[in-house]
Amino acid sequence: MTALTVFAVLSDSYWQSLTPQWRDWLGFAPTNFLDFQWQRLLSSLLLTAGGWKFPASLLMLGACLAMAEHRLGTLATIKLFLTSHVTVLLILSVVILMLAHGVGTPSVMALANSRDIGPSAGYYGCLGAILMLFSGRWGVFGFSCVQSILLVRLVVSVSHLPDSASIVSADAAHLLALPLGVLLAWCGYVRPLLIPGQDIESSGCNPDNGRNGDDSGQAGSNAGDD
Repeated sequence: MTALTVFAVLSDSYWQSLTPQWRDWLGFAPTNFLDFQWQRLLSSLLLTAGGWKFPASLLMLGACLAMAEHRLGTLATIKLFLTSHVTVLLILSVVILMLAHGVGTPSVMALANSRDIGPSAGYYGCLGAILMLFSGRWGVFGFSCVQSILLVRLVVSVSHLPDSASIVSADAAHLLALPLGVLLAWCGYVRPLLIPGQDIESSGCNPDNGRNGDDSGQAGSNAGDD
């Protein structure tokens, strides 16, 4: 968050839209995947679209990372955030480049050359993992609501292609990152911390469970022998 604020001040995007020069300097486009400019995968994290989107991104970033850190811990949250961000950008790059090679319409070419910026893919991945960790219907309900909103946003932005290429790229990244976070939490890529006061045996994480069972079986066997 500190780096995001510093670059917002340097680029004047804390009060106005980000200039094309800054987007071209640090942003990541699918074509950069072929140019081996992979450092842009990380440098794109340092910028936002600017204006009102800067405080909105800062708020979402802080809220999602705080909730994820509370449930997963610091290192797991960092791993989840970076994995979501990089994976989403790579998947979208491959898909868009394949479409550009096969179709090559102005809209697709605009997407191929549009530079993505911001940490939104990362924090939407964290949000997906958080929703996955909510047991029962509330997690499913929350995921369904957020995913529906993201889908509507993508449909609206796609209708304005090729002029809205950067917006479409961001909306597509959000739509993909949320279920990716769910998947990463579901498959055990990140695991929740043990809640203080939680019964270890009830969590199934007690390494003595198996030994206690063996001891009980042994005691029963000895009683039978007697």
